[in-house]
Amino acid sequence: MLPRFLIGLLLLTALPGSARDPYLSRWRSVADRLITTPVESYPFNWGEGVQMIGLMKTYDRTREARYLAYVEKWAARFPLTEVRRILREGLRSAGTQPGYCGHWSPATAIFYLNQARPNRERRRVAEEVIEFIRKEAERSDEGALGHWQGSHQLWVDTLYMACPLYVAFRQPGESATQVILFAKHLQDERTGLFYHMWDWQTGQRSPELWGRGNGWVLMSIADTFDGLPARDPRYAPLREIAEKMARGLRATQDGDGVWHTVLDDPKTYAECSATCMFVYGLLKLVRLGILPASERGPALRAWKAVNERYVKDGLVTGVSAGTGPGDRAQYNARPVGVETWGTGAYLMAGSEADRLP
Repeated sequence: MLPRFLIGLLLLTALPGSARDPYLSRWRSVADRLITTPVESYPFNWGEGVQMIGLMKTYDRTREARYLAYVEKWAARFPLTEVRRILREGLRSAGTQPGYCGHWSPATAIFYLNQARPNRERRRVAEEVIEFIRKEAERSDEGALGHWQGSHQLWVDTLYMACPLYVAFRQPGESATQVILFAKHLQDERTGLFYHMWDWQTGQRSPELWGRGNGWVLMSIADTFDGLPARDPRYAPLREIAEKMARGLRATQDGDGVWHTVLDDPKTYAECSATCMFVYGLLKLVRLGILPASERGPALRAWKAVNERYVKDGLVTGVSAGTGPGDRAQYNARPVGVETWGTGAYLMAGSEADRLP
């Protein structure tokens, strides 16, 4: 007969993830509620792409076939001919511009889907988007990606629309190059955090350290390190950018564990999607050995705060609406609620929390 302590140990290791993290059951509840919503609700746009990336990362951890089936049903709505039109003309229903980077992130979700369940048409959709980025997207003279055709601007949002797809197609070096170019113009030397936008024609930069914008950057860095070899000459500069960001995030996290929509202004409201993005980015960068284990503490405080404050009945609340560059009053005036990008960022955060021992 086995000793009692050994029986207990075996039972503990057999328990599902919720035994390790009390919030993983809430994480699954968000995915479960998402797949009850009509896929027709979700166009080929940035927030929907992030949401489906989050669901695919949840599938990767749980192997729940229904999550995969849901993403597959969503992707089936976008044949190659329609994706080509959206990339070059914009999305009429959303009023987006030709070449808008927001139409790139859905291809990352579709690439992940194709890895799990190969399909020639889906593969061609992802290839069409990466080829558009490579050959047709607007770029500065330095090669940094513009936000849409004719924008002449670097927006931090653009990084996450492109970087994970570059990594998926085994071009992490180009992903790293983009982050380094954006950091040259947008990373604040004092805080290590990023401003929202820089116009390469006028040389003007937006004035605030936007929370979710820094989330886009940190997630892009984390995903880039997933594929970037240590011998790459961009490895060290990218790591330095990540370390500077981590210092800035430690300095701006509030006592409850969350971050605010303007990071260095605690009078602006706490914002859920940025906090989730930082959880994902910090945990992943620690797991990959880029940041020290001490950065896990701020991430876990944030994960607890998000779940206690914003997650209820399978919904992720407290997410700011779509946001363009502006002053802090403009950021603080954006309404908050349930948004696709917040759901996606939360699911991504959970996919990293689920990896913790």
